[in-house]
Amino acid sequence: MNSVEVQVLCCERYDRRHESFAAIAASPLVVPSGHPFHGDQRVPFPRAGGAPRIQSRNELQPHSPCTALFLGPPAHGDCCSWPGVICHPTTGHVIKLKLRNSSPPPDDPPAAYDYNASPQQVLEINSSLLALTELKYLDLSSHDFHGVLFPQFIGSFKELRYLNLSSSYFTGGIPPQIGNLSRLRYLDLQFALDSHVDTLDWLTQFSSLQHLDLSGLDLALTNVASTLSASLKVLRMSECGINSFPISSSLADNITSLIIFDLSGNPSLISVLPEWLWNLSSLAHLDLSYCAFRGGIPDAIGGLPSLTHLDLSFNRELEGSIPGSMAQLRRLEELSLGGNQLTGNFPSWIQQLTSLTTLDLHENLLHGFIPGSLGKLGNLTELDLGGNSFQGALSLVHLDNLTKLELLDLSSNSLNISVHKNWIPPFQLEVAGFGNCDLGPSFPPWLRHQTRIKLLDLSGNEIAGVLPDWVWNISQFSIDDLELSDNNIQGKLPNFPEHTHLNMLRLVDNLLEGPLPDKLPVELSTLVLDGNHFSGQLPVWPYVGSVSLSNNKFSGAISSSVCQWTMLSFLDLSSNEFSGEIPHCLGESLYGLEILNLDNNLLSGEIPTTIGFLTSLGILRLSSNGLSGGISPSLQKCSELVLLDLSNNNFSGSIPTWMGETLSSLAFLILGSNHLSGYIPQQLAHSGKLQMLGLSHNNLSGTIPPNIWNFSAMASTSQVRNEELEYLEVELEMKGQMFYYSYISDLIRSIDLSCNNLVGEIPEGVGYLAGLINLNLSMNHLNGSIPQEIGRMESLESLDLSNNELSGNIPESLPSLHFLSHLNLSYNNLSGRIPFLQQLQSLDDPSIYAGNPGLCGPPISKLCSNTKVNQSGEPHETNAHEEGSEWLWIWISIVLGLVMGFWTFCGILFFNKKWRYGYFHMVDSLHDGVLLRLELLLARLRRRD
Repeated sequence: MNSVEVQVLCCERYDRRHESFAAIAASPLVVPSGHPFHGDQRVPFPRAGGAPRIQSRNELQPHSPCTALFLGPPAHGDCCSWPGVICHPTTGHVIKLKLRNSSPPPDDPPAAYDYNASPQQVLEINSSLLALTELKYLDLSSHDFHGVLFPQFIGSFKELRYLNLSSSYFTGGIPPQIGNLSRLRYLDLQFALDSHVDTLDWLTQFSSLQHLDLSGLDLALTNVASTLSASLKVLRMSECGINSFPISSSLADNITSLIIFDLSGNPSLISVLPEWLWNLSSLAHLDLSYCAFRGGIPDAIGGLPSLTHLDLSFNRELEGSIPGSMAQLRRLEELSLGGNQLTGNFPSWIQQLTSLTTLDLHENLLHGFIPGSLGKLGNLTELDLGGNSFQGALSLVHLDNLTKLELLDLSSNSLNISVHKNWIPPFQLEVAGFGNCDLGPSFPPWLRHQTRIKLLDLSGNEIAGVLPDWVWNISQFSIDDLELSDNNIQGKLPNFPEHTHLNMLRLVDNLLEGPLPDKLPVELSTLVLDGNHFSGQLPVWPYVGSVSLSNNKFSGAISSSVCQWTMLSFLDLSSNEFSGEIPHCLGESLYGLEILNLDNNLLSGEIPTTIGFLTSLGILRLSSNGLSGGISPSLQKCSELVLLDLSNNNFSGSIPTWMGETLSSLAFLILGSNHLSGYIPQQLAHSGKLQMLGLSHNNLSGTIPPNIWNFSAMASTSQVRNEELEYLEVELEMKGQMFYYSYISDLIRSIDLSCNNLVGEIPEGVGYLAGLINLNLSMNHLNGSIPQEIGRMESLESLDLSNNELSGNIPESLPSLHFLSHLNLSYNNLSGRIPFLQQLQSLDDPSIYAGNPGLCGPPISKLCSNTKVNQSGEPHETNAHEEGSEWLWIWISIVLGLVMGFWTFCGILFFNKKWRYGYFHMVDSLHDGVLLRLELLLARLRRRD
């Protein structure tokens, strides 16, 4: 018999933890040539153990199960003893393959990722597995099969009961052959595909299925099967991109045995909570979080007696009160309703849910006092009430029975904790969120006993004075994150013990002063001390990763000690009084720097050429200093730049053409208030991601390049948030004032070319920038007319074309800009009637049109030539539309008069016989008289002839 050799490959790895080999090597399999074979699908994974050793088939016994699954050493041919391979105790057939990758690589491994240091199991799969005819259990989860088609041959394992392909990322759709696995009871396809799913019709063939996980599959364009197994107990469909409820009421009648239902993470799913959901009496776990459910929570929810976990958090439009029927859910252990619009008081019936371990009501509209009955929930480990409008105090009645409490969040409420100063809590918190509460002015002394605390937030509590020494003795705590911002804390920071767990320290906007500590904890990665009174030299902190010291009292040159902060990725020294040049060593030492902010200091000199070595730099802010010279060509090496702000300096020369050619990621380019000259380079239009261009207050000349309107990011009206830009802080001069954007900067689209020497016309292509919200071309020498295409800029909020030499009429399309709230056309040569319609009617300030003597009509006092005075004596402009209407009514009146006159005359003759005879007698007499006169005239003419 002819045969084809195919391979199952699994590279060996050495598990350092268990001191054993836990992987499988490669071998050939003998499969009949007529057997369906879909090719050798292999993935080029890194091999942790080097090249596998291959045994010869001659070393195997003739009827060994290893002739079907030939894997490598060290098992001497007995594959039933190999890790992950389980054989039947009697027949010796392989019945289970547990090949889950227990150490997958990171989602985005760095180039230098050491796969040997992080051992992993790597698998190559193909149809040779078909030889395992008795296989009942197959787990290939957590292997990255990117580029490999979903294996169709899996549908041939007719005995299979368990199939787990989660996190395997196969390419292509799920083949219908999978429906042949009619005995399947467990199917996990969570994140099994990297593309969308066309159909789920194959689900109808799984009559015995009990566990189905489709999470992470793209089901946006897929209809759920019309039938699901009546045996189904677990159904997970989180993060599937679905936009309608995937189960109909008729289908729900067939899944009454459902115990776990997870539909979380589908933000496009807009719906009310379906009524049939409350008929699933076996339901124990219901997760509908991070969707878009709206309306109220129905009372029928109390009809789920088996419910232990209920998560409806972050639906945002879920409103109304928390139904009292939930008191019947006596088995409930987790109740998560945070991130909604729920109203009313704290539910008094909550004391009846004595099994609760988690109660999350944060970020709602709840109010009132917290009842003392909360203290009866002795099993609580997590209590989150933050972001509501609760008031009053929590006392010993509330807290003394909560012995298991690990998380307590009361932030952003008017709450305080009223206990005696020597109170020792019965619990040990790990997370304590008290931001913007009323715990001041003293530092809560009871926190001294919380030695297991990892996160402590006491920001915005008006804590005043010098903190007690024990607060800074953080070596006695397990604290990772300490947030004490927005208080009135005074004093100096001490030197911290190096070996503590502290990872983040924030003390923004306090009254701390003096020099910075010389020593910081080794594990401290983020230090934020903005808005204090620190001064002196910058110490040597070799381990810190993020430092923000803005708005303090530092002065003098930036110390070279900063260059020894070699782990630094974020540095903000803005709004101080640093002077001198930017240290050259910054670019020579801080290779990992991603954000550098030196705004608003007294720095001078040129941008050092070494700045080009910071190839990871994404944000560079040097505005409001005294920097000079040209824009350093070394910046073109910073190809990852997203924001470049050099405004309010003394830079001169021209704008480099390379800015539009090499800085392909640039979204914000701000060069205003310098001494730049020359033309605006056309190459800027190559920056497809550019959404803010600020070149105002320079000496730029020439015309506005026609292709500058090809910025695709500004042409887009999409409101999809860009997470990479979401937290950039941007200042924008718009509507005659300065706006500060800190959380929606990714939605800002603006062009400001004001206060230059630009000439020529406004390019007609301006209309393509439909996403632009601000356009300022004022204080130039632009001429020609305002293009009609400007009416297509549907997102425009501010338009300033003042102080130019524009002429002609104001475009009739301008009033159609529905978002326009600021307009300045003053001091041009515009003429004609102002199109005072639609949106322009809300902009009735006459100064908008000042300095245009040819303009007329509202809202200015000059009347147009066709102005009339209405009955109240006020001038009324008749525009072309109104004039046309007047002529229309004139013609209608004439026609109506003629028609009425004619039918009145005819009616009189018809109904009055005497008048009718007299009228026609008169007509006949006139007729005869006319004929007689004509005959006499003709006779006289003949006699003359």
